[in-house]
Amino acid sequence: MKKLILLVSFITGLSLMAGAQITKKSPEQRAAHLTKALQKRLNLSQDQATQVHTVFLTEVTRMDSLKSNPSSNKKANQLSAKSIKLEAKKQVIAVLNDSQNQKFAAWEKMRKEKHKQKQAQRDAEQG
Repeated sequence: MKKLILLVSFITGLSLMAGAQITKKSPEQRAAHLTKALQKRLNLSQDQATQVHTVFLTEVTRMDSLKSNPSSNKKANQLSAKSIKLEAKKQVIAVLNDSQNQKFAAWEKMRKEKHKQKQAQRDAEQG
């Protein structure tokens, strides 16, 4: 019995320590990650990558400030976040050429589908 309690407390301690090691990435790191993902999928030139990185850095910084200073109206926050994302998307599309825009649209569609699947899975688990 003592061994079982010791084992359970050891496993619980390990999981708590693992969770404590997860740190939030800085806006610069997140923008670099997004830029790298697009560069990989769309074969961006160096100039395009620099422009896209600037757009993503602006978007991430604005989203962080929105999250750190939320208004009392949740709907207004959601609309602000949506407008920030839409503005960034328009700026990214302006940087890309036609074939890259098609790949970007396909990639976004795939991401939305994955998101819907995960949401449906969460809903099924909860309800």
